[in-house]
Amino acid sequence: MKIVLISTSIEDVHRSDTIQENSHYPIGVAYLVSCLKQKQHIVDTLFLNDYSYDQSLKIIENKIETFKPDTIGFNILTPNRVSSFQAIHFIHTKYPDIKIVVGGIHVTLLYEQILDSYEYVIAVLGEGELTFLELLEKFSDNDTIRSVKGIAFKQNGNLVKTESRPLIEDLDSLPFPEHKSFFTPNRTTACLLTSRGCPFKCSFCVLDSISRQKVRYRSVSNVVDEIEYLDINFPQLSTIWIHDDNFLLSNRRAIEICNEIVNRGIKKKFICSARFKPFSVKLLKALETAGFVEILFGLESGSKKVLELCHKKIKQEDVVETISIFKNSTIKPICFLIVGLYGEDDSTIKETIHFVKKLQKIKYIYFDDIGIAMAYPGTELYEIAQKNDQIDDSYWLTDKPTPIFTAEHSQEKLLSYHTKIRNHISFKRMFTFSGFFIQLAMLPHSAPYVSRKIFQRIRRKTNMF
Repeated sequence: MKIVLISTSIEDVHRSDTIQENSHYPIGVAYLVSCLKQKQHIVDTLFLNDYSYDQSLKIIENKIETFKPDTIGFNILTPNRVSSFQAIHFIHTKYPDIKIVVGGIHVTLLYEQILDSYEYVIAVLGEGELTFLELLEKFSDNDTIRSVKGIAFKQNGNLVKTESRPLIEDLDSLPFPEHKSFFTPNRTTACLLTSRGCPFKCSFCVLDSISRQKVRYRSVSNVVDEIEYLDINFPQLSTIWIHDDNFLLSNRRAIEICNEIVNRGIKKKFICSARFKPFSVKLLKALETAGFVEILFGLESGSKKVLELCHKKIKQEDVVETISIFKNSTIKPICFLIVGLYGEDDSTIKETIHFVKKLQKIKYIYFDDIGIAMAYPGTELYEIAQKNDQIDDSYWLTDKPTPIFTAEHSQEKLLSYHTKIRNHISFKRMFTFSGFFIQLAMLPHSAPYVSRKIFQRIRRKTNMF
């Protein structure tokens, strides 16, 4: 069977002005491609994140005319739902014989309203590899799809939701994701998943809707086999970005992966996301030796109250302890903040600023991309927004962008908080009139960071000649 898997344009407010060669490609789609090809299906992909809605539709139409697929699958996230729905309507109107399958977090959460609006699609709920394969088998045999676990569809106007499919326990049983579907000659960054799931339930996150707060790990050898595959097959590759929500949750396993990378002589830069707890000196040394250059931590807030209300399960003391471990490290820690989480007010903003400056005095941390809390479906923030009559489910069928969480403060107030925090802690704001005087006392602490950046830039220019 011929299949096209599509990730359509994300909404305007999040879309880049240019096509990003090294943007993070949808690793879930890459897994689907490899699983489908393993069963001899003919598969093509369209990764259209940075294209406008009109460009996206034209590219999809051209692909249909040239490739002539039997089935089209859409990876629908909340930020690309508008363009996905436009494309689905267009395809069904012009090519009614093509079967349309939709999946992704947004579908898993809101499949009922999607099927009410697009009765001709089939929704895959949760992890898609095994479900999609089984569904295609039914298509090929002209068989009923009622026996396929993990789907929802309309039949004679009635909603049918089949039995839920268990999570995939043995992740090593899956083939490596099809990276080459997303590689261009200029791409130098690859994406990697070493585990699935998260045991936590933060107020702003939707992951548990698919992972059910359960973490499943690939074996160390399986992970490093994939890293070695990337190293061998993509000579232009310089960086591997590990997208696990909890790559370092098991310090022991992460150290084993690092040691195996070193044992195999793999020389790449690595970036990963992490929690502040647990973290050890031994882990940091292993990460340094393996080639890790950045670790991205979700701090979200420096306020004790906000951290507790958003269920981060970390304390200020945990953060200070971990940043202290990085004091003399070559690895750059990066911390993410979210302004406007539940419980935010003038005092919590002040506390966050004070706490971040405390961290920057230990190890200067670069801040600029500071988020504002969004009301994504499936999150506790969304439930609070619903109770406060800010939003209801019908919103997701409109063309409006994902809304800011305004159950407690107006958008204008949240933007003022955002500006205030940036003026106090953002490195870029240090070079503005207001930011310079606010951050004047931080200059001794930012100076080593500036010196390193200048040295790195000089070294890069020197290496060019």
